[in-house]
Amino acid sequence: MTNELNGNVRKIAGKITELKKSRRNRDFVLSQIGGDVGASAVSAALAGMGGAGIAIASIDSSESADFVEFSLNGEPVQGWFWRFPFQEGDDVELVAERGERAWSAYGVRRESDSLVAVYPHCFEGRRSHYLSTFRFWGIIVAVIFGFMMCLDAVFALFKGKFSIAGQLEAYGIYAMYLLPALLVVFGFLAWRAGRKTEGFAHVAEMIFKGFGWSNPTGINLRAISKAKRRPGDGKDYSLRYFRY
Repeated sequence: MTNELNGNVRKIAGKITELKKSRRNRDFVLSQIGGDVGASAVSAALAGMGGAGIAIASIDSSESADFVEFSLNGEPVQGWFWRFPFQEGDDVELVAERGERAWSAYGVRRESDSLVAVYPHCFEGRRSHYLSTFRFWGIIVAVIFGFMMCLDAVFALFKGKFSIAGQLEAYGIYAMYLLPALLVVFGFLAWRAGRKTEGFAHVAEMIFKGFGWSNPTGINLRAISKAKRRPGDGKDYSLRYFRY
């Protein structure tokens, strides 16, 4: 069964046959999937990103992933996945793009247990992506600010000038001047970091929309999968493959 989405990207359902899977190292640059796998959908996701799109193309993200080849309804399929937990004979649905010689799969889901495999790093939509990014940098700001508070107290103790009133006054000054400066600087860094990797979120949303999931921009497969863990799920579950 094939349901057409946008352009050459479609949702396909069927049984996995003639499965071949190998663990390989690859630099996952979103501007090209490489090899024989078509990438026009991924390239389209980067359209309009300007300098950020160019920055993505320069990222060295070499890592291990599963490269799979199989047949679905008699048609060849291939794709890259962080982990591909499916086996020969599994009934699955996948979001794929029609290539010259094969379907290029970006996401695969087994309905029987809701397991999902996706192209590396494409596990959250844009809103979730930026929330995660700003949360991470917010923790860094909190750690730095807390360290500065502790350091000020230690210096005051060594100088013999420590007092509750004096420290409260110093902390008030830090809160008025240092904290806003940290928020501005690290807020900009967080935005830049999120912008450079936004292409992954664009592709993730394409996958989520392909499966017909609601609110694709707010989906975070890692967070959702942790709440859906079952006995027997492997160590890579919720990190490299998911459940939805």
